[in-house]
Amino acid sequence: MAMLEIIEKRRAYRALDTKPISDDILVRLAEAAHTAPSSMNNQPWRLVTVSDETVLEKLKEALAPGNYWAKKAPALVAVVTNNAWGMTLGERHYAPFELGMAAMAYQLQAVQEGLYVHPIAGFNADLAKEVLGIADEDSIMVLMVVGYPGDSSHLSEKHLESENGKRDRLPLENVHAFNHFDKQLKPKGK
Repeated sequence: MAMLEIIEKRRAYRALDTKPISDDILVRLAEAAHTAPSSMNNQPWRLVTVSDETVLEKLKEALAPGNYWAKKAPALVAVVTNNAWGMTLGERHYAPFELGMAAMAYQLQAVQEGLYVHPIAGFNADLAKEVLGIADEDSIMVLMVVGYPGDSSHLSEKHLESENGKRDRLPLENVHAFNHFDKQLKPKGK
């Protein structure tokens, strides 16, 4: 599969199967994230893959009500960082940026493996950190919901529409310009 095709195929789907994902595949996903670039090779991200049913059920209690669909997932991955783990230049903390590159590498490998992966921010971070034994000073930037494609009949009408709808992106000229920051790049109302 061509890289752009894999990138375009990656989408935050919600219709998941409960079928377990093998540890071999879960390790390959982590290996993909592990290859992401980082300044001074700090690798300021950590992944905690949760597939054990007991721990998974406890972690799912931290999900926001709008993420009801994620309760079918056979795996959740906490993507953890701390600004102190990465390079800082003035006000620029690179840890979140580098974590984002690792998370994208993870997602692209998931597509290659025939999986859906959906990063979410809708969870109780304090409860999730308690379940996973993550220190207060560290941040779970995102939980990634991972599973095989499944039946969408349990999804809300809004989520069904999103699941089956056209991919909605801003026009390229609103997010890209050559040679200078053009006024159309500024988000509307900002």
